[in-house]
Amino acid sequence: MTVKEYESDYSRAVEQGREQAEADPHCHLVDDESSTTLFLGYAVAGQRLKQQLDKQGVIVDQSHPLFVYLPCGVGGGPGGVAFGLKLAFGDAVRCIFAEPTHSPCMMLGVYTGLHEGISVQDIGLDNSAVADGLAVGRASGFVGKAMERMIDGYYTVSDEELFHRLGQLHQNEGIALEPSALAGMPGVVKVLENREYLQQMGLADKVAQSTHIVWATGGGMVPDDEMNHYLARTHKLGK
Repeated sequence: MTVKEYESDYSRAVEQGREQAEADPHCHLVDDESSTTLFLGYAVAGQRLKQQLDKQGVIVDQSHPLFVYLPCGVGGGPGGVAFGLKLAFGDAVRCIFAEPTHSPCMMLGVYTGLHEGISVQDIGLDNSAVADGLAVGRASGFVGKAMERMIDGYYTVSDEELFHRLGQLHQNEGIALEPSALAGMPGVVKVLENREYLQQMGLADKVAQSTHIVWATGGGMVPDDEMNHYLARTHKLGK
């Protein structure tokens, strides 16, 4: 296996991969920006989660809403999962996307209506984040256009908060996650404390019987020395 690194961001790496794949008839590129196959593959998670919740006796309906907090980079993963969740639970599920403060590409693309036509660099952000899986300057236009009416909210999270949550989770639960996977953790508090949002969404009187799920994207494949580096940084921050 050959791993190629590029000095620029995710979008440039995908562009290079696409060009190389088009030049090789024996190559198939799994394109996270525009692959409908990959998008639908992620969507399978909706039915799998429904089965898990049914097995545990967790009720999800209009009176018992489900909130799912999804870390978002280019959008393929969270977009596909959100699509699957909407198919499984309909309007009873609320999908909230979490992005780095320096890389809110999906929120920017949907909010402006420009989708892949605008990048975070265009508004003066540097697209720098410790959550490297989420450090994407330009969102998938395919996902943004397909999902803009199905995404129920967005928020951003700083590097410092990611490390804070990483340290908390490891200390209290013994669970080691990569920084990107922690982006969904603050969502529960952000939603429950935002009465204006809950009122706007017609959920203020239903939160007491709601279920909240953080979509933690990874950590099991992080090398021990790298995880120890993450944990050392949380200690330096006094978290």
